[in-house]
Amino acid sequence: MNAVAQRINDQIKSQMYKPGQALPDIEELCREFGSDAATVERGISDLIYEGILERHPANRNIVRVPKHTLWGTITGNHSFTREARKRNMVPGVTILTFVVQPAWHEVQERLQLQPGEEVIIMERLRTAGGRPLALEFSYMPSKFYPGVTREMFESGGEEQSSFKVMQERFGLVPARAVDEVTVAALEKREAELFGMDEGTPVLIRFRVTLSDKGIPIKGSRAIYLFKAGYELDI
Repeated sequence: MNAVAQRINDQIKSQMYKPGQALPDIEELCREFGSDAATVERGISDLIYEGILERHPANRNIVRVPKHTLWGTITGNHSFTREARKRNMVPGVTILTFVVQPAWHEVQERLQLQPGEEVIIMERLRTAGGRPLALEFSYMPSKFYPGVTREMFESGGEEQSSFKVMQERFGLVPARAVDEVTVAALEKREAELFGMDEGTPVLIRFRVTLSDKGIPIKGSRAIYLFKAGYELDI
């Protein structure tokens, strides 16, 4: 980061700018730091890439401190319940959708299903300490979850973990997962659920969880308000 970026970062750390508050325009920042516009713009860009600042989705000329701070990096199987407990926060869940329907083409391919096979679709809003932090769609092949009910995923604490339900109730042992990551902008409904601005850019992760026998046992599409960490062999 250049000197301008470091000074703005220091101001944010000192709470000179509060969450959601916009910075002055470029001309004013140039006067404040005695710098040229290109240097100020570069500093702002560096802070945006670091996640310290963001551009307003409706007006990119407005640069502000993010309204929401992301959870720090999590690793492993990205169990939301386990991660909340590690941070001494109470995990919560609200099931918004729980239906059974035939899998569409993309889900069929990812979960290696035949045409007409059904999936259980569960949409959950996940919270920690009462704050919405994740929105998850789960796609579970019906043939692997006989007698499943939404109540199985509504319990408190560790009991709400889908991994725990999969193993203890259906004998499905998750062994590894394959992730696809893409970028999207929040639609109106999802923005309202998170209390964020419509159009805010977010990462979308689609995960296929495989059993110890290499069989796809669950698909999930999720918006997480945390930083995901990965380990790569190089």
